Amino acid sequence: MRTLGGILTGGNTADVTRFGWPTLRTGASQSAFSTTMWETCAALANRTNPEGVIVVAVIGTDADHDRSIVALNIALTAARRGARVLMIDADGASHALSSKVAHFGKSEPSRLGWLSIGSKAARAVNTANGIMILPTIQGSAAKAGEAIRKAVAQARSAGGYDLVILDGPPMPWGTAERKLLDVADGLVAVLPAERDINDCMEGIITALGGAQRKLVGVVLNELRPTAASHQHDKQYA
Repeated sequence: MRTLGGILTGGNTADVTRFGWPTLRTGASQSAFSTTMWETCAALANRTNPEGVIVVAVIGTDADHDRSIVALNIALTAARRGARVLMIDADGASHALSSKVAHFGKSEPSRLGWLSIGSKAARAVNTANGIMILPTIQGSAAKAGEAIRKAVAQARSAGGYDLVILDGPPMPWGTAERKLLDVADGLVAVLPAERDINDCMEGIITALGGAQRKLVGVVLNELRPTAASHQHDKQYA
């Protein structure tokens, strides 16, 4: 295991607002989404770790890029308010976030710049937006999960970050994924607007089991404007 400083050493610089995903405009720091997410993270920090790094996992019912977009915008919101953010792709299935930054990493291993899992390795990518992004760790779910937990532990001990955001893990959650939920201080659920909100929320709560106490926020994803009209009459309380 290399030091966090070595892991997070990157060469090229990415701009998350040019990933081709919807992102908050620079002047949108006071939007309802931004304000709510920032207040949620601040409240979580005050409650769990007022002087250290907090870890938020963004979860959802679907393993697709919509959850990743929400996670990225939460990271962008925090970074624009001065927080030092480390974002980790914890979705080994679709790894949508990793695909956006893959070409920014170097192809050859570096003595200090790689987090190695056997013969596999991953480099965190620096961005122009105040966010460091650690792509998906290649390998089995167990080994990848262990590597992510170690990266989180180093981020907490190094003191160079205010917020760690996990993009995932995706459902369904096995043993490795549940261990990632265990390291999170709070969970934010993303619900698709085109499906029944109540059913989706009940499914997430049931799957979380005892971890549902960590649920600190719910985001209704309206990126796909195909929601059935009757769903507008249903809200999860």
